[in-house]
Amino acid sequence: MQPRFLFPHYLKRIGWLITIPALLIGLLYILNGQEFSFLEFHIRSKSNADLFLGEYENFTNELLGVLLIIGLNLVAFSKEKIEDEWVTKTRLESLQWGVYINSFLVLLSLVFFYGTDFLTVMTFNLFTVLLFFIIRFNFILYIKPSFESKNKVNAF
Repeated sequence: MQPRFLFPHYLKRIGWLITIPALLIGLLYILNGQEFSFLEFHIRSKSNADLFLGEYENFTNELLGVLLIIGLNLVAFSKEKIEDEWVTKTRLESLQWGVYINSFLVLLSLVFFYGTDFLTVMTFNLFTVLLFFIIRFNFILYIKPSFESKNKVNAF
């Protein structure tokens, strides 16, 4: 069966080029609260600004979120060099595995996190399905076969 809705293989590299810097800058944003000053815009007049919403808005987190979603989708759903039945099956199982793990984490966060902590967890949850999928899919595709071949050599 030929997969129909996958991006061309070369977009996987572009996806990694978008994802890795966005992840690193996102970590700096989370840990240090660093924002890009050039992404700050005046969006409200003083008369419309209230206690919680100021006149200016910085779009660093929005830009990082958009870049991460685009990059992760390109990495996750680009064709492999050799696209066969086994890769298709592994992709499907990895996506299912990612949804199960993510659903379990959402259940835990519903029970243990409240208020703004819950919103923070849900913000991370936007990206975790794709992250879990990419980690498992690439592990099964590239890392697991090398472990198995080493074990076969050691068995003899």
